[in-house]
Amino acid sequence: MATHKRSRTGCWTCREAGYKCDELKPFCGRCTRLRITCKGYGIKLKWQDDGVSTLAKPPRKGRKKKTIDQVQAPSPTSIVSFASTPMALSSPEFAFSSPESTNSMPTLPLNSPGLSYGLSLDDRWLLNYWVEQLSTLISVAPRHGVATPFQRHLTAMAYESPALRSTILSMAANHLALTSNNASLHLQGYRFQRNAIRELQQMIQDPVEIYAEPALATVMMMQVSARLFGDDDEAHVANHLIGAKAIISRHEGDGWLASSNARFLMSLLAYHDILSSVSRGSQPLLDHKTGFTAVEGEQQLESIANVLLVVAQISQLQHAIKMRKAESTTCLALSEDENTTGRRIQQTLLAMDFVACKQEDTQEDTDISSTAEAYRHAAFIYLYRTWLDIGAPNPISMEHINQCLSQLQQVDAHSPLTSSHIWPLFTAGCEAIDSTQRHFVRIRFEELYAVKRFPSLKRVMRDIEHVWEAKDMEQQTKGQAGMAKVDCIQVILKRRGREVELA
Repeated sequence: MATHKRSRTGCWTCREAGYKCDELKPFCGRCTRLRITCKGYGIKLKWQDDGVSTLAKPPRKGRKKKTIDQVQAPSPTSIVSFASTPMALSSPEFAFSSPESTNSMPTLPLNSPGLSYGLSLDDRWLLNYWVEQLSTLISVAPRHGVATPFQRHLTAMAYESPALRSTILSMAANHLALTSNNASLHLQGYRFQRNAIRELQQMIQDPVEIYAEPALATVMMMQVSARLFGDDDEAHVANHLIGAKAIISRHEGDGWLASSNARFLMSLLAYHDILSSVSRGSQPLLDHKTGFTAVEGEQQLESIANVLLVVAQISQLQHAIKMRKAESTTCLALSEDENTTGRRIQQTLLAMDFVACKQEDTQEDTDISSTAEAYRHAAFIYLYRTWLDIGAPNPISMEHINQCLSQLQQVDAHSPLTSSHIWPLFTAGCEAIDSTQRHFVRIRFEELYAVKRFPSLKRVMRDIEHVWEAKDMEQQTKGQAGMAKVDCIQVILKRRGREVELA
């Protein structure tokens, strides 16, 4: 007979093992003592890989304190299960201060007044905040006085899809809580997040809805939300990209990409999948060569997408090298094929030159070119780390570190392009050894947080500080050669037990 009770409020490692947890953060005492991975706390969504066959379990009946326990819903290609920490369904009334009264609430940019029918005044206020403020902070696309891709493709869809709407409202509430210093909005955001999980559960049980655009939109916005607002103590944020892969795996051919909404969603998936492959130290989940032509589906952002497709090739090379080393621990030298691939990728990056073809028509054009060039130099840094296992202070890497930071510095912190700067800023910033460059990286993250108020920005800066500490320590013990061997991504994976939010 077991002498312990299953934990329902502790970290996920203790909960899954059935042990009582002391709930210390960021890592609980039991996990620290046993030197095992502490999986963190909070809402947890599990996307199981294709081919898993599990019987569906109905939701548990409510108790005095109703909870969302593990529920599994089968689909033709995957099983998606959800779990969360126990929480009461009741929540306080939606209370937050607003500069406008309810009578002077801004008008929602709706095609039809009927779209807002059935929404509470509080929900409409949050949805308006998403449209007017938050969506513009997330989007990379230059404004041009028109709606951003997130506004055009998701807002109307949110009125049709409860799961997508709840996800967006959760993001709006969480962001408003930060910008207004109103902690009660975090509770509201948690309630919407809980609702989104329930509504997505219902959606994935429908063989038609699960493969419709709103389902993919919901999963992708959950991915964006987890990256921007996820708990720093959560070691394993749900990887919704696996769910997105399951959703699109049933779509044969590129016919469904005829829809502008689908093209936008696929570009969003490609952007996150490729950058996540860098932080995972693995290959992308999908091949994006045909479906990813421009970031957010905006033609003017084609140059950034072109570099990201090369980044995907580097991640594939990294995966191949890891698999080969895992199979044979005696042969550590690069194979001929790996060397050939590295040289081919290098030549591809050398052939790109976004500075030479800069269009000086507008500041936006200049910002796009500078961003694409920063991505190109960051790709060089990533390639040399993967292919040659070198970084700063090696002169080969230093040239691209200097160029990458220089290009980023040319873009004003208020430019929408800075929403895409996290990866190049992390990649070059981690390798920076000059005090002036490190100062710029710190200041730029402070500026970006002041503009956007995304918690992920502070987390990434803390991650960079961890890498600097590791590189400086390695230099003291093993010199510059040892410092050059420090892999930034691996430092965070080992020290923090999670990925870096690069997207």
